[in-house]
This record gives sequence, C-alpha cells and structure tokens, in this order.
Amino acid sequence: MKRTSLYTIIISILLISSPIVFTQCTALKGASNVASSLSNISEKINYYNQQANHYITVVDKAKKGDVLAIAEAAQLLTKAKDYKKELDTLLPQMTSSQKKEVSKIEQTILNAAKELIK
Repeated sequence: MKRTSLYTIIISILLISSPIVFTQCTALKGASNVASSLSNISEKINYYNQQANHYITVVDKAKKGDVLAIAEAAQLLTKAKDYKKELDTLLPQMTSSQKKEVSKIEQTILNAAKELIK
C-alpha cells in the first residue's frame, strides 16, 4: 500500500471516530489564520511593490521606444489595478503603516504611467 493511501485511511478513521479532534484542529487553524493574516498582508504588499518595480523597469524601456515593452506595460498596469482591488479588500485588516505603504506603491505606479503617456 502506498504511503499516501495509508495516511488517507488513517486520517479518515481519525476524523470519523473522533470529531472532537477535528473540531480542535480547525479551531487552532482559525486562531493561526489571524496571526498569519498580518504576515500574509505584508507578503501581498511586498508582491505589489515588486509589481510596481517591474512596471517601472518596463516603462523605462517603453519610453525608449520598445514596442514590446509598451504592450507589456499595458498588461502590467491592468494586472496591478486588479491586484490593488484585492488589497483594497484587506484594508480593514491593515495597520496604518501598511495602508501608507500601499498608497505609496499605488502613487509610484500612477507616476510611472503618467511618464509613459508624456
């Protein structure tokens, strides 16, 4: 018998025979989700910042006349807007410094987009 099949059988037996264990595990997951959500938000903000930095690099190439970079910049801007909408749903959970960081990144993206239009 494969190891994964054995684990599946054991876990199934435990869940069926002991719903208390299952309830306790999910309660612990809920508590850890609250703690991990802050780091998760930081990770999302870091990713947004990376997107902004990449966008700026592409905009610089586009300003020099690189046609592929112009197309990529448009795609990246759309992607950044979509990602910002996702971050906006997390605003109630963010600290004030996280909110400021998101705002700063958004402004950086907007400034780069304005530079591309000039």
